[in-house]
Amino acid sequence: MAKKSTVNRVSLALDEALLRQLDAKMAETKCGNRSEFVREVLRDHLVGLAWEKSDAEMLGTITLLYNHHQRELCAKLTELQHDSPVKILASTHVHLSHELCAEMIMAVGAPQVLHDLHHQIRQVRGVLHATLSMSSSGSELE
Repeated sequence: MAKKSTVNRVSLALDEALLRQLDAKMAETKCGNRSEFVREVLRDHLVGLAWEKSDAEMLGTITLLYNHHQRELCAKLTELQHDSPVKILASTHVHLSHELCAEMIMAVGAPQVLHDLHHQIRQVRGVLHATLSMSSSGSELE
């Protein structure tokens, strides 16, 4: 059974310029209201802090774009994943064109180890772009 959360009402004091920026960003993201937007920003910030300061396992997704005609590239990407101490949960390969592929690698590991794998993947010849998206187990958000 899911733990029932209680909602507490808080108030904020913001200067006019900051409030305008908040409202503009909220409109850009099509967030329903200020409370929802602030909750989302706060959660993202807390996850970022957990990533920076923790050795606890984090969930990471590495998204990369590469030219699959590059010699030895696929073998090198596979080797990096096999040799990494992170636990690879899933990998999805998508053909974008005859030359270009996208791949999403979902992994669990310590933040620095996930960052190291991302950095190693970015260095492989033929990888055109790679990003790392981090999330936590969510325990610090409860």
